[in-house]
Amino acid sequence: MEKFESIHLDKNSTEPLYIQIYKGFSNLILSGQIKYGEKLPPIRLMASFFDVNTVTIVNAYKKLQSDGFAKSKVGSGTYACFLGDISSKSKPSDKLVNTTKDKGIRFDFSAGSISPDYFPVKEFKEIINEVLDRDGGYALEYQESSGYQPLKESIGHFMSVQHDIDVPLDEIQIISGAQQGIDLIAKAFLNSGDTVYVEAPTYPGAINAFKSRNASIVEINMEKDGVDLEDLKRNIKNNPPVLFYTMPIFQNPTGYSYSTEKKKELIALSCKYNFYIIEDDHISDLYYTEKPSLLKAFDNSEKVFYIKSFSKLFLPGLRIAFLAVPRRHFNKIALAKYSSDISTSGLSQRILDLFLRKSLWSMHINRLQRIFYEKWQETLKAFDKYMPSGAKCFAPGGGHFFWITLPQDLYSSTLYHEAIKKGVSIVPGDLFFINQKPSESFRLSTAQIPTSDIDSGVKLLCESIQSLIDNTGGVFRGPGDKPLL
Repeated sequence: MEKFESIHLDKNSTEPLYIQIYKGFSNLILSGQIKYGEKLPPIRLMASFFDVNTVTIVNAYKKLQSDGFAKSKVGSGTYACFLGDISSKSKPSDKLVNTTKDKGIRFDFSAGSISPDYFPVKEFKEIINEVLDRDGGYALEYQESSGYQPLKESIGHFMSVQHDIDVPLDEIQIISGAQQGIDLIAKAFLNSGDTVYVEAPTYPGAINAFKSRNASIVEINMEKDGVDLEDLKRNIKNNPPVLFYTMPIFQNPTGYSYSTEKKKELIALSCKYNFYIIEDDHISDLYYTEKPSLLKAFDNSEKVFYIKSFSKLFLPGLRIAFLAVPRRHFNKIALAKYSSDISTSGLSQRILDLFLRKSLWSMHINRLQRIFYEKWQETLKAFDKYMPSGAKCFAPGGGHFFWITLPQDLYSSTLYHEAIKKGVSIVPGDLFFINQKPSESFRLSTAQIPTSDIDSGVKLLCESIQSLIDNTGGVFRGPGDKPLL
């Protein structure tokens, strides 16, 4: 239990104890002190160790799971599953940070979820009171496993109006967050050794889900207009997949979006080689130029499992999303859902239903679009001003992720440590590849940083990049080398 002694709780702090414990555990996982696959201590033992209620530990473990740091196995316990331990030699001061409130980090470009400052708290309070006044205790009982029927109707209307797609209600499965959707499909369709294709780079939570099924994961290179079709076809001929996981709109981490041509070609290939596609729509609502078309819109052969997360831009703690399932596979997914958690929170479903029905969702998204468009402009303007020669920034058409590539053979993991000294946090590109290979690229996120801080933060970041360029003798270079962290 020695490693947990580094987690010091301040019971006089306004920050909830479970958040303090969550941060302590996530830092231990990120630094490699808790290894991938290592079982976390039992809840009662941790409650006794920290002298807190067991509910506090339960909430901390749930947040670790929702953020992709841990995975629960029924009847077994909770296990670390984050793939981002950059080096087992990392010092406590070298840990990745998740919030600007962490000591020493003033400019947080690492966060993947939007700031709580943007949550529609006032509307939420009004809606939750309306739900409880209307439904009373019925809002808190178990729901039908496939979902609350009025919400499914609202989602059907939403998809029709927003995306011109007709999704029958009997093909809608309500799920507890997008991550659960990936897990359910993996559980329903993958046997040990089955092949899954993912984009390179990609979202680590998807990799974790497929690893849990002991799948053979193949990375397919990404280009600015979507997956590299030549690389995809080359792999398909030798080893076709069971599933292909993709974020075709404002991809995490690159911000890339598929062209219409590549969307159509991907669908055609799935029909020809008989594999299914998981479309993870995490942020398509947040567009600044042309409204993007979903991959699902081109699916006339029922090859696409479409996952739509509402909580990422709404209230992440609600953990709510839906899965559009090809009809012939609905029962298989429904069984996987029931065996996972029976049903998604009835209260959360009712809240989202009213947000959609009362147009509060669209009002909230319009507000976010204005906020993040301003951030997008400010970020691009700052990079234009400060970006050193040789470094490149991709400007996405939406979302809050920017993919920056350093001059050849400079490592983003080395930059991470250089930037931390200046109080700037980023996410090294290493973390978005299966083998954690040294990457020249990194993800910059404007999810939480205030607009007014972007210029100063980018300036300091670019100074760190220039420092690496000017002192190349102090960093390891070359594709076969690994940086000392």
